Amino acid sequence: MKEKRMKQADTQKQECSSPSLQPSLRRYTLAFLAAHVLLSWFIGFDTFGQIPEIKTPQPATMLPNGSIGFPKQTPNYGTTNPNSNNQLDQYEKDKRELQQRNTELYEILYKESAYNKIRYDLPSQSNISGTEYFRKAAEKLSRMLNGLESLSLKQAIFLTENAYFEGKLDYNEFDEEIQNLITIARLKAAQDGYDWNNPQTRNIMLFRVMADTLRVKIPSEEAYMTSFPMQYDFDDFMGKQDWSKMFVSKLLMTKSGQCHSLPLLYLILCEETGTSANLAFSPSHTYAKFKDKSGNWHNVELTSGRIVSDAFILGSGYITAEALKNQIYMEPLTKKQTISQCLADLAKTYTQKFGYDSFVSQCVDTTLKYDPSNIFARQVKSDYQTLRFEYVVNQVGRPHPDTLKARYPKVYQLLEERNQTYNLIDASGYQEMPEQAYQEWLNSVNKEKEKQEHQGQMLRLTRTLK
Repeated sequence: MKEKRMKQADTQKQECSSPSLQPSLRRYTLAFLAAHVLLSWFIGFDTFGQIPEIKTPQPATMLPNGSIGFPKQTPNYGTTNPNSNNQLDQYEKDKRELQQRNTELYEILYKESAYNKIRYDLPSQSNISGTEYFRKAAEKLSRMLNGLESLSLKQAIFLTENAYFEGKLDYNEFDEEIQNLITIARLKAAQDGYDWNNPQTRNIMLFRVMADTLRVKIPSEEAYMTSFPMQYDFDDFMGKQDWSKMFVSKLLMTKSGQCHSLPLLYLILCEETGTSANLAFSPSHTYAKFKDKSGNWHNVELTSGRIVSDAFILGSGYITAEALKNQIYMEPLTKKQTISQCLADLAKTYTQKFGYDSFVSQCVDTTLKYDPSNIFARQVKSDYQTLRFEYVVNQVGRPHPDTLKARYPKVYQLLEERNQTYNLIDASGYQEMPEQAYQEWLNSVNKEKEKQEHQGQMLRLTRTLK
């Protein structure tokens, strides 16, 4: 039985694999399939079941067409192409294009987000108690400069100093000390036989009440009073430890001051008496100037109590030809320019209490509007711009300037603005005067030559008063 079954299996195998049967079987199968497909196409019925539509996979991160920075496109995925390999190739191509576009868009959005996080201004101190006095003072000074209020140097200086003391200064006491000095000067002029109505008399006597010892008879009394000269305060004369050392209010109270407060007090006295005088700059220094009736300028050097020549001012050795050409030194300031200088002083005073922020920039920009050659305001502005740039560039990791320009153009612009201010200062002819050199120059006024020159000028001036 076993052999019979094996023989039958061999016979069936030979019949299935017989070459004579293969062609007819293939033809029959193909004909049947073709007829079935044609019939399905005509009647819309597929006996093998519904063939699913091919759908192109969509990446989860794909952005819609027409996204920021890209044109609207409709990718051709080749769904009608019967060649499945071509269809997959087109899909991969489109996928790569979309990924590239997404990457570019991400970089744009990331950069924009980074820009939004950068703080381009120094932190404001306006929320700190005491800053409101500075804003009020700046507003008042601006109204003077804009012509909305009358120009008053006395009020401008008081506002600046009172802001530092947060409203604690007494204006009546401030004014009373000023009027006392004017009274002494007027009485002395009368006793010496000078005409107080002569403007030059007032220039000389107001200088003398600050620079000389004056013995004055008190009206209606058989008594005399002695007025002593203002002294130069060599202790912290730049206000590094105590900024109030720079103030006129401190000078009135202690009778000692320095090159900032002394000429300002003289100008206040002149303003109160209707007398012309002007503020002027020299390296690290300010002084006063006035004209005599012949039109000649005289330099009032109150730090030493002398009337000095232009040669003495130039003798510091730090006034260049470019500085004179650009009028940053030895030029008489107008009254409006002097009050605009009070705004720069207000800004500097603000930095001593609260540091630098946009308030400082606003003040010095106003000063430079009325006095473009003001070297002091330009220096404060450069300090502000330097600190602002350092603050901003630290936020982006302090890259090389070339990288900064390419990736952070707005930050790079701050660098250019700072450098522009540096260049303006350098081009003006400004040279920094060391503190030691300044002190030596001040002391030089006590040389015998300068003393004789002062005495000669005073003699010539007083001869014309009677």
